Amino acid sequence: MAYLVIIDRGYRGSAEAQFFDALYGVEMLGDQLGGMDVVLRGTSVTAALDGAAPPPALRVGPTVLNTLADPRRSVRALVDKGAAVYVDEPGLAAFGLEAAPLIPGVTRVDSARMTARWGDYAGVWFL
Repeated sequence: MAYLVIIDRGYRGSAEAQFFDALYGVEMLGDQLGGMDVVLRGTSVTAALDGAAPPPALRVGPTVLNTLADPRRSVRALVDKGAAVYVDEPGLAAFGLEAAPLIPGVTRVDSARMTARWGDYAGVWFL
């Protein structure tokens, strides 16, 4: 039985989260726990957009950080592993992205209606 993970906040810092962002964590924990499905809400809906450029490198003084997290890569990896990845339609609409193309395999939902399915999961986690 899979777990459901709901992610509301898409950006948690570039340098701070460069080695372990929330979506990467979901991917790794899903491997260990036998699967996780994901709902992207709030600012995290942008991680489901197809065709967006990867994050640019960040320069801090003379140092260039080019190991920054790429949430779209993580969403693709989750889809490739068979996780159901949902993106909140009202969240997309709030940013004017209701017609934006999504990464193949991502499903649009009204996440408020997902509560009826919480009993189908071993647990529901909010990140």
